[in-house]
Amino acid sequence: MAANFWEDNGNLLSIVSDASAGATIYPPGGRWGPRIQPNLQLFIVHTGHCTLHVDDDVHFVPAGRVLLLHPDHREDFYFAANMETWHHWIHIELNERRPDIRAMLEQLPGIIPLSDAMNHLTDTLQALTHSSSVDIQRDLRCTLAVAAIRLYQTESQIERVEAGKHPSVIRAKAEMRRRYGEPLSLEELAAISNVSAEYLIRLFHQYESVTPMRYLWKVRVDHALEMLRSTGLALAEIAERTGFKSVYHFSRMIKSFSGQTATEIRRSGWKGTAAAPVRRFDTEERSER
Repeated sequence: MAANFWEDNGNLLSIVSDASAGATIYPPGGRWGPRIQPNLQLFIVHTGHCTLHVDDDVHFVPAGRVLLLHPDHREDFYFAANMETWHHWIHIELNERRPDIRAMLEQLPGIIPLSDAMNHLTDTLQALTHSSSVDIQRDLRCTLAVAAIRLYQTESQIERVEAGKHPSVIRAKAEMRRRYGEPLSLEELAAISNVSAEYLIRLFHQYESVTPMRYLWKVRVDHALEMLRSTGLALAEIAERTGFKSVYHFSRMIKSFSGQTATEIRRSGWKGTAAAPVRRFDTEERSER
C-alpha cells in the first residue's frame, strides 16, 4: 500500500509545506518536554542515547538509530545520565489537506538504523536551514524532506529483510561496507561477529549463498565500478582505494564479476552507454581467505 502511494501522486511536493534540520548536544542527565509534537520528525542519535515517552509508549533510542515521530503526540525526552547525547533532527511540516499521507506514514516502522545516506541528507538540509536565502530555498528544502521520507521508507523495508538474518551476518556485512578499502581477513570478520571463521562461512552460505570473503570482494567491486564510470582516477589509485592487492588482482576481479575489463567499463561509462551488469556470485566461487 505504502509503495503504491508514491506512484499514484505525481507531485510529491504537495505533501510537504516546509522543512528544517538542526542539531544539539544535551549534557548528561538532560531532559526535554513535555511537548506536543507539531510536525513529522526524524530524530537521529549520534552519541549517547535517549529514552523517549510518546503518549503511553516508551522508546529507547541508542546511538546510530533514527526514530520517526508523528504529529499531535505528547513527548518527553530523557537523555543519557552518564554521557553527552548528540542528536540531529529533521522537522517536516505536512500539508494539512493530506490526511492520507499521515495514515500511510503511521504504517512505517518506528525506528531504523542510521545510514550514511540519511546522515548526508540531514547535513545538507541543515545547511539550507541556516543559509542566507531561507525563503528562496524553501522548495529545495521540501524536496529534501520528501527524499528523507522516501529514504526512511526504503531503508525500513531493507531492515525488515535484514532482520530475518543471523546477527553475525549483519555485523560482518556492516563491517565490510564500512572498511571495504582496508585489509580485512576472514578471521577478523569472524572475531567482530563473535563466531568462529568456519561458522561464519556456514552462516553466509545459508543467508547469502556465498562465502564471507566473496561477499567482501563483491562490495569492493561495486565501489570500484562506480569509480571507473564516474572518475578519471588511475586504475592503481582505484585499486588501492577499494582494497585490492594489486592492479592485476583488481583487473582480474573486475573481469570475474562484470564480464568486462576495467578499460571497457571506463570507456562505456565515458561514452554514456550502459555497462554490463555485475554478476551476482556465479563465477570464480573461491574462498579467498
